[in-house]
Amino acid sequence: MKNMKFIALFLILMIPWGTMAGKRQINMADLGVTPQTPDCTPAIVKCLQECKDDKNVTILFEKGTYHFFPDFGKDKYCFVSNNDEGLKRTIFLLEQVQNMTIDGQGANFIFHGFSNPFVIYDSKNVTFKNFSIDYVRPFHSEAIIIQNNSDGIDVMIPESFPYRINNGTLVFTDGKSKEERQTTVSREIVYPYGSLLEFDTNKRETAFMARDYYLGNTPLVAKDLGNRKVRLFLKDLKGTVGNTLVFASANRNYPGFTVSDSENLRFENITIFHSGGMGIVGQRTHSVIVESCKVTPSNGRMISCTADATHFSNCTGKIELSHCIFENQMDDATNIHGIYVQIARQVAPDEVFVQLKHTQQLGFDFLQKGVPVEFVQGLSLITKGNAIVLEAERINKDFTRVKLSEPLPEGIKVGDAIGELRKFPVIHIHDNYIGKNRARGMLLNCRGKTIVENNIFHSPGAAILFEGDANFWFEQGGVNDCTIRNNVFDNCLFGVWGEAIIDVQAGIKEQRDVSRYNKNIKVYNNTFRVFDDVYLLHAYGVENMEWKNNKRVMTNDYPSVRQRDSLYKIEYCDDIKISEP
Repeated sequence: MKNMKFIALFLILMIPWGTMAGKRQINMADLGVTPQTPDCTPAIVKCLQECKDDKNVTILFEKGTYHFFPDFGKDKYCFVSNNDEGLKRTIFLLEQVQNMTIDGQGANFIFHGFSNPFVIYDSKNVTFKNFSIDYVRPFHSEAIIIQNNSDGIDVMIPESFPYRINNGTLVFTDGKSKEERQTTVSREIVYPYGSLLEFDTNKRETAFMARDYYLGNTPLVAKDLGNRKVRLFLKDLKGTVGNTLVFASANRNYPGFTVSDSENLRFENITIFHSGGMGIVGQRTHSVIVESCKVTPSNGRMISCTADATHFSNCTGKIELSHCIFENQMDDATNIHGIYVQIARQVAPDEVFVQLKHTQQLGFDFLQKGVPVEFVQGLSLITKGNAIVLEAERINKDFTRVKLSEPLPEGIKVGDAIGELRKFPVIHIHDNYIGKNRARGMLLNCRGKTIVENNIFHSPGAAILFEGDANFWFEQGGVNDCTIRNNVFDNCLFGVWGEAIIDVQAGIKEQRDVSRYNKNIKVYNNTFRVFDDVYLLHAYGVENMEWKNNKRVMTNDYPSVRQRDSLYKIEYCDDIKISEP
């Protein structure tokens, strides 16, 4: 018997560890990929291609810093919700994979140029853990304000943000000659900017009551003063000397992680120092867990992601954000919503052409045979009826022909909207820190059961915004069961993005007396630390809301700018119960 046990143990030990129990383990060091490898892109592209058909694989990196260049990445044309579409030179392209884990074991992934880090498409059970992502040259730029003058403002631009004065205008570059997107004189890659925003250098947050300065397509007239000092000719632009002026990226081309049409994604101990768009985007995906992750800037920069930290569109299952830090991104920590299409043309009682209206939603396909839909009035957001999609023919990235099981209901016409009636996800957002970013804390626009608890918010705008509209962003919302409890709202609304710390509204333009878009909201046992008479709550078009056992604590952390007789602004609502502590 002892001999048999010995033989059995010997046979087990002889099995390669990477193939036990049907699992395969790939150590990138065995493939020659180490922190000393000049460009790790070719090896990771080859590795992902070769293990694509494996049904259970873990890819391991040894701790260290790894560099990825775009030259040998895979081209993938991506339509990414609320980001910019385009052909993305992608480094980690995961298509139709199952049961894959990429474990960095503390590695730092550094991306160069216009490279797209991660795209996950049509995949199941994928986990990312224990690594960070960053860029050598970020997609935004920064400068220090050194003087205000009658012509505008003088700034000093750090060496980490290369620039040139080209034909009297300020152009940010990568400082290297490339055969790609170039200025007309230097052959350097250009990093375009579309707006300016002042940040408090010491507090490392948006400056008190600072506003976005949108430039549009107008070049920023500038003069080089020498020693990396530049004069910006904008007479109405002033700032505090010593503060940081951020030149926000004009595009959202390179999100950190794009997850599309997939199932069961996990992000564990991931740090996103920078991305040229949102940090994590999930679209038409079932269940995403983000745990113990960070979105935070590196290398003394002010900005992390150039847009939202996380963003989820038309998802199902469960979305959980827990024990994370989301800070210094250029938009919200998260936005969870659906998408409306506009009825562009009716060709039969039960047949229409629909159009994706916002440019950052083009190509977002969600209307397919068998999908249940709702008909929504564009200006009132009142649902007038439901149907099932019998046929859906995509014409192009803008238009889709749709045949329905029912004719358009009374009150629905060209210009109104159609949204998907999917199984809305369960949302649990807990034990996070959210702050120091531009704009709001989070946008909650999901009809599934939603719980927000034990978080700390320090947002310059509304900490929590409920929205939804069918006339600009075309984001489907309307919460139906939301609980906000045991959170700390720490000096929120020290900026201009919102009317209240908890701001419940919607794009209701007509029939305000009867339209109730957001419903069944409970807010209790929260602490509001405030520096003036800011609205704690703004409710617009709401039905059934309960507010109780919330505590207000006054601080002297910012100047008082608002004096109001009430802490609550209630408009066009039914059944709102407010109980003071």
